[in-house]
Amino acid sequence: MGVLSIRLKPNFLGLLRSLNSINWFIVFFSLINLSECIYEDQIGKFDWRQTYVGRIKFSQFDTVSTAKKIIVATEENVLAALNLKTGQVVWRHVFESASAGNIQLLHVSEKVVTVTGANPYLVRGWDSNTGILLWEWSLTLQNDDQAVFSEWWVQNNMLVHMLPVFGSQIEVTMYNLMTGQNRGSTSKLPALWTNDGCLLAAPHYVCASGKMGSNLLISLDVTSQAVQIISKPVSNYIDIEKYSGNIRPLDGNSVLPGFILEDSKIVLIKDHEFEVLNVPLAHPLASVAIVDGPSGLIVLQVWGDSVKGLSMCAHSLSGAEEARVRAEPGAPRPTLASALCARGAREQLACRLLLVAEDDAALLVQQGGRVLWTREEALANVVAAQFVDLPVSDLDAAIEAEFDHKEAAKMYGSVWAAFTRRLRTQYQQLQTLLRGLSGERATSEPSPLVRDYFNLHKIIVLVTRAGKIFGMDNLSGAILWQRYEPQLDAEDARTFLRRAARHPPHDACLTIVGKQDNGNGLVINLNPIRGTSTGEGTVPLDSRLLQAAVLPQPDRDGLHALLLLDADETVQIFPLSAAPLVENMFIYVADRNTAKVQGYALRYDGKTVVAEKTWSLNLGGSEGSGHRIASVVGKRADERVHSPGRVLGDRSVLYKYSNPNLVLFISEGPDPLHKDVVVATLVDGVSGAVVAAQTQRRARAEPLAVHSDNFVAYVYYSDRQRRYEVSTMELYEGKQRWLPAGAAFSSLRSERAPSVERQTYILTAAPTAAATTHTERSLTDKHVLLALSTGAIVELPWAFLEPRRSATLSPEQREEGLIPYAPELPLPAEAVVNYNRSLHRVAALYTEAAGLESTSLVLATGLDLFYTRVAPSKTFDLLKDDFDYYLITLVLAGLVVATYSSKYFASRKTLKNAWK
Repeated sequence: MGVLSIRLKPNFLGLLRSLNSINWFIVFFSLINLSECIYEDQIGKFDWRQTYVGRIKFSQFDTVSTAKKIIVATEENVLAALNLKTGQVVWRHVFESASAGNIQLLHVSEKVVTVTGANPYLVRGWDSNTGILLWEWSLTLQNDDQAVFSEWWVQNNMLVHMLPVFGSQIEVTMYNLMTGQNRGSTSKLPALWTNDGCLLAAPHYVCASGKMGSNLLISLDVTSQAVQIISKPVSNYIDIEKYSGNIRPLDGNSVLPGFILEDSKIVLIKDHEFEVLNVPLAHPLASVAIVDGPSGLIVLQVWGDSVKGLSMCAHSLSGAEEARVRAEPGAPRPTLASALCARGAREQLACRLLLVAEDDAALLVQQGGRVLWTREEALANVVAAQFVDLPVSDLDAAIEAEFDHKEAAKMYGSVWAAFTRRLRTQYQQLQTLLRGLSGERATSEPSPLVRDYFNLHKIIVLVTRAGKIFGMDNLSGAILWQRYEPQLDAEDARTFLRRAARHPPHDACLTIVGKQDNGNGLVINLNPIRGTSTGEGTVPLDSRLLQAAVLPQPDRDGLHALLLLDADETVQIFPLSAAPLVENMFIYVADRNTAKVQGYALRYDGKTVVAEKTWSLNLGGSEGSGHRIASVVGKRADERVHSPGRVLGDRSVLYKYSNPNLVLFISEGPDPLHKDVVVATLVDGVSGAVVAAQTQRRARAEPLAVHSDNFVAYVYYSDRQRRYEVSTMELYEGKQRWLPAGAAFSSLRSERAPSVERQTYILTAAPTAAATTHTERSLTDKHVLLALSTGAIVELPWAFLEPRRSATLSPEQREEGLIPYAPELPLPAEAVVNYNRSLHRVAALYTEAAGLESTSLVLATGLDLFYTRVAPSKTFDLLKDDFDYYLITLVLAGLVVATYSSKYFASRKTLKNAWK
């Protein structure tokens, strides 16, 4: 026995080791099973993200580090590094969106130094390669009223802060760049000649002072130990009769202090004197910079527009021209942001220029006029977006026209003509099939912009705050066309799809309604597929607009007429021929500042369309209440109601209150008892009747609300609880229908008020945008999309926001499928539709229906653009990507073979039995 135990002991220990390894494997695989993830090949398959930084405010070439970059600071309070070759973002820091994140200074040397804020200021140092924060210190000024006029620059590794007190003095303070230690007391230099038209040409502060006709140019070196003032008459440099007081600084981080006088002379400050360069100003709006060259200083000038292209020239300080080029494409009113010059292989001057155009585009131009890359930073400020269906192919259009009875009556006069047309169409279909099977189309040839089978391929028209309009492919994010409208003030622009692309031979028509710089209306009609003007083109109006709408019924060409209500309550209609179609048309006008809403009825009087005021409502309760409207949300015009009610647990039906004219107004204002209140009011836009209302006390409104079917939801900030909350309402008629099935709803005949279900939930993160999913027939469940400040977009089923949820559910409610009430809304990680692709400052969410009923298309706009698809009820009408087609084909083939084999052997057996 002893010998046996000795022999078995090593095997037993090995068994224990094996079991220990197996246990670790079990733990490891159990953790994997608990995780939620997507496959690597699924990333970017149905979605894309584009990162932007905004309009460039400061920029410098990073020539110190190994990887060449451009360090930029933007008006969107973003600090970023751009790859010099491709223009892609290497690293990026997004500061606060308010004045606390405003970038006042960017200095690039061995480290990147920024000054941000608005008293207090934050001085930070960054690593240029990685963007890691190296140091930080704060600075608070005592004179808070004048802090907005502060000027900053770096000189001899010291941070210089200058604060002008106009008409009195200039205060100058110097700090250690890394520690913030003050070098000494603040210097106060007397300067009675300063005014708000002065400019900084570091270290000189330049002003044009004096009375008109005897103006003086005065400059002061604010960092010099001795007070050095330069004062010269303006008449020494230009004709005093043509002088209007216009001076502007040099651009592009000029190495010499100077300025441009009256858009005609380049003036430098050298050796305590003003020196006019022999270099003529090439264009009155030219952007000028003085940079270091391989053999001395170089004067660079850039000017141009979108029609003639970019023009650039380079001169030495003596006035000798060294280069002059022209580049395509052009850019409207380019500004030279930064430049880097050197000698090329043939001893020619080679410069790289970073230009910022008036339409917010950033271009890197190389010597010779070659544009290396372009960044469309206008897309960081999208104010309106519209999904547009693509047109069908020519072959499909011919088939639709053939089976359209009206078109067929026009085209074919006999049965023989229709028969020959059918043969030609089938021949074309056969040719298309053979070309597709043979792969005749070249790989380099772009795919045509035609509608796909499931209508997932669309064009997204984006209107930006800079007045630039883009047409973008929703599948790839590629820009198909762009156009710049300098006269468009797109702050409150709206888009109307007046004719889709399904009416050949007529082009699709998209109308953009905005404002001009003077406040008058502006109408832009364009083809959303190609970006060209169509219809009336661009129409500047001579009056301000109150409201814009389109007729619900189209004319015989498939075009919906555009209705505009002016400030004097007159109606304009485009085209004029559609005026007789105006019938039973109602619109409303809401004044955000006074919370006053007015309703109008539009009718055709035989000559023109007139507007009659039918109702008026003050959401604040009285005039001068101080209330304002934070958000106005109506139902989508193309939304359908699939089910008129919902089945309860006791098998009865609770019918929905589906009013297509219902509008949700979110207003806020002061209250004598509760500080601030938020009021949600549901108003019938036709009759002006208040259908439902509720109030949240000690709260602040957020411009986030959704309205679909018979429910509404809106977000507000509770000052009492110091958190974000979402309140929801659902409207029901009851268990008895008010109207028979199929009857049209009429706001003028509705006399009963619906029952309202209310509930409030807690949001554990700050939301920035909200929307609901939208499908073609509204068969799928409704989900609410919330963009959070954390960079995530969360998809929440409406079941979680259901107002009928209660803490204790009855058996009937459990049978119905209601979820027990919990105050906090769950925001699980698996509900994030953008997974690990964080999005900064999401401003709006846009949803659109696809040809697949299960799928809704989603676009998020803000500092970044993000596009994806969501399936609220899963893809019940689409096979999965990993569906095994080969296996099902083999199974079906096997079943067919087995069926015929069984039939054959059964017939033989029957025949044998018959011969017995």
